[in-house]
Amino acid sequence: MNLEILSNLIITKVYSATTMYTEKNAKTQRSNRPNWAIVIKYEGETMYVSEGKSYLSDINNIFILPKGFSYEWCCTHSGHFSIIEFESDLVCNEIFHFYVKNSEKFLKLFKEMEYKRTLKKPMYETESIRDTYSILLMLIQSAQKKYLPTEKINKTSPALEYIAKNYNKNIKNDVLANLCNLSTVYFRKLFAENVGTSPIAYVHELRIKKAKEMLKSDHGSITDIAQSLGYLNIYDFSRAFKKYTGISPSKY
Repeated sequence: MNLEILSNLIITKVYSATTMYTEKNAKTQRSNRPNWAIVIKYEGETMYVSEGKSYLSDINNIFILPKGFSYEWCCTHSGHFSIIEFESDLVCNEIFHFYVKNSEKFLKLFKEMEYKRTLKKPMYETESIRDTYSILLMLIQSAQKKYLPTEKINKTSPALEYIAKNYNKNIKNDVLANLCNLSTVYFRKLFAENVGTSPIAYVHELRIKKAKEMLKSDHGSITDIAQSLGYLNIYDFSRAFKKYTGISPSKY
């Protein structure tokens, strides 16, 4: 499951947040879904089938059905489900499945959104987009916790917090390891296991991400941006930026 796709979703509109009931053996086939949807089947069961694979939807199994996705579904046990339909330019042919233990928390958010959209109070459209992002974020976080033991995540959390506050400073592995009460060797190994890259590479990636945001604004020159991010000079910044993006800051 490619969570990066979900992280890059830009929601432009929420079409609906509704609750529906399906009878046992009700079924349908959909080709090239026109928009995105999040579905929680809080009563009964529904089976999704795509490319020969089956996925069970029930109270503990929430699904995201992407735009462009083709599939069949069949209600195997009657019951209600809640669904949020929304728009994003991204297209994907992979279903996103999330096993959650705290389904009541998600269902509450679904119901609150449906209630707000029914009342149509001022800013309800904007609130719908915000609430959909909140549900997406909770689902992504639940998936990440599933793959990484909480103990291991907690051990490197002080380093991540320090980097977030001090990415424009000269950060050393020894300092980060001390913050986590770990040896430098074990810290680097654990950090790479949790984050997917080395601590210093992570710092540079964060700097470049910030640089992209700054380059899109109209405040400050490239030299100012380099200094703001902690690079010694514009040449070091340009070299690092091109290494991670493939192009120079001026071209970007």
